[in-house]
Amino acid sequence: MPIDVALLGCAHPHVADVLAVIASEPDVRLAAVWDADPSAIPGPISAAAVTTADGAITRAHAVVICAPTDQRPALCVQAARAGRPLLVEKPLALSAADARAVAREVERSRTPGLAALFLRELPALQRLRSILLERVLGRVASVSAAFAHCGALEGWFDGPRAWMRDPRRAGVGGFGDLALHLVDALAVLAPDEPPVVAAATLDRDGRGDVGGAAVGSLGGVPLTVRAGWASRPGGLEVVVAGSAGTAVLTEGVLELGGERWIGPPPDAGEAVRAFATCLRTRRFPRDGLTRAVQAQQVLEASLRL
Repeated sequence: MPIDVALLGCAHPHVADVLAVIASEPDVRLAAVWDADPSAIPGPISAAAVTTADGAITRAHAVVICAPTDQRPALCVQAARAGRPLLVEKPLALSAADARAVAREVERSRTPGLAALFLRELPALQRLRSILLERVLGRVASVSAAFAHCGALEGWFDGPRAWMRDPRRAGVGGFGDLALHLVDALAVLAPDEPPVVAAATLDRDGRGDVGGAAVGSLGGVPLTVRAGWASRPGGLEVVVAGSAGTAVLTEGVLELGGERWIGPPPDAGEAVRAFATCLRTRRFPRDGLTRAVQAQQVLEASLRL
């Protein structure tokens, strides 16, 4: 039986990834698409457009929410109350407190929900986690993590996507947008002691921040985090230094002691594939939305200091 998906919101950089996965999965199809701004709906999928979010939700078995952050709480609640499993872009809301309320409401409805935190799906990250669990690096001394792209330099956030540069609509800027992924990825590496980010410095321009850096700790060792939209060439890098060696994860490649393990690079579509797998198996993680809430709390704390 095909899985019918409704897409709510089209003015997000990852919409293309969502549509690519839907097109590539033989048992998943786009049943409806909605955007508060109809002009944001791409021409190739305009035939699936409907005039209301409720109308899109009722046509589908599941919902993917890529709408601006200020619209996400209401859309999450609508989908949850209709009993439609949902995948939502992060952050869930403009603030961690509001995101926590959204997660509670979705949980109360007993409808499964996932946040689109795709770095946790990266095979190289899982391999690095195994290395740390096996203590191959000895005593860990420091961790650094960076995730960046050049979107602010290349006009990714012009036109319909301009809301992403408006903190009143996005809730976060360049630092928060990508550091949310890093904080979640670091939590995968140290699930028993999630990261603490103690202070952040932002790189600001006339439209808010395009990135920044922060310090903190992970599992009791020093941590540095860098993220933003104004770096070339950008990409992902995680470096874990220990008493017996250093592991370097660059995109999908993990290097340790002269050996190299090559895997796929980060792919936003992997969050959608993971969601499709959950729909097929009817098995969803209990903390699917809590992860995003916790990451947002960590970052808000760093920005208050």
